[in-house]
Amino acid sequence: MMQEKIMVADALSQINSSLENYGYLISQTANPRLRQQLIQMRNACETSQYELYELAKNHGYYQPAAMADEQEIKQVKAIFTERMI
Repeated sequence: MMQEKIMVADALSQINSSLENYGYLISQTANPRLRQQLIQMRNACETSQYELYELAKNHGYYQPAAMADEQEIKQVKAIFTERMI
């Protein structure tokens, strides 16, 4: 069981790293066809990441943080909105 938990954690880490790389590559790609292909690959990777996250959560390998309340969501949104201006 511990070995499976470690394998899931490693896979999630690798997928998260790939998602970061896709984001960088997409933002640096001027070719529309290549950009679209990278977006599709990123979307598939995000789907895999969420499925693996669900597996980890359901097996007790991962305990997600508590859900944010409406006020906390507004605060975070305000911070990011200020940075975008």
